[in-house]
Amino acid sequence: MDALSAVLASVRLQRTRWVSTVARAPWGVALPVVKSCIRFHYVVRGSAWLSVDRTDEPRVALSGGDLAVLPLGHAHALRDHPRSATRRFEEVARCVTRPTHGVIHIDLGLKGPETNFITGAFVLDDPLATPILAALPPLIRMTPDAEQAVPSFLDNIQFITREIATNRPGSEIVLLRMADVLFIQILRAYLARLPEDGGGFLGALRDPSIAAALGAMHRRAEAPWTVASLAKEAGLSRSVFAARFTELVGEPPLGYLTRLRMQNAAALLREGAPLAKVSLLTGYSSEASFSHAFRKFSGMAPGAWRRRLKSSDPGAGA
Repeated sequence: MDALSAVLASVRLQRTRWVSTVARAPWGVALPVVKSCIRFHYVVRGSAWLSVDRTDEPRVALSGGDLAVLPLGHAHALRDHPRSATRRFEEVARCVTRPTHGVIHIDLGLKGPETNFITGAFVLDDPLATPILAALPPLIRMTPDAEQAVPSFLDNIQFITREIATNRPGSEIVLLRMADVLFIQILRAYLARLPEDGGGFLGALRDPSIAAALGAMHRRAEAPWTVASLAKEAGLSRSVFAARFTELVGEPPLGYLTRLRMQNAAALLREGAPLAKVSLLTGYSSEASFSHAFRKFSGMAPGAWRRRLKSSDPGAGA
């Protein structure tokens, strides 16, 4: 399993939302900031202008076949013309009586030239994905010409478009599964664009030595790793490995390993796993040593953390 697959193996998109919009000029829609939300707009036909709030990103012209991805949840607006007025998305969506197979269909604007675009919104409230998202820019634009190197990506976007258009039974679950695939393909396409000397967490995934160590940690977080054994996985000396890992990932190897273990532990506790099992699967020799590490990481004992999680879950008593 490669490093990207290992890092993303347990990451799942949640609370997906799909919108199909037919907009006739003049038109404009503004979407608010939503933390931990990945959104994209795929222009099926027509054209649009996209602007991202509170960033240095320039206004972007989109045309049929273009995909704009906003991985950090920034507020943004789509218009037929840079000077067209916008309506809040919540106001527009309020007019929809009932989604069809989980897809909201919106008509927007007046009687001018028509633009059809698909919007996907996915919550990714998963701390294991935080380093990846933090390394992404506010806006990623993909065009058919630029993405010829990943034809399966284009095929899947077009498949999603057809699935939304046909509204066949089972579309809701198909679109939910496709969201995970699409997210991974977007990351893969973006990784392919990075320069060879690109830094940050994504740069670490492209560095063969550091990627080997990251993949090993994610596959076997419970193993008794040391800096020396991780350096061996990376094929580097201990000192060179520690320096390069810290430079690219942003924290020392064992600091990253501890955080990975604690995030795995939090997921297991959320699922109701017994403390003995959580300790074993996160590499601790006893419940006491695990509890001490978890308290240091989260500020509370595992049992208290689980009780607080249950009390904050509105469906816990259902």
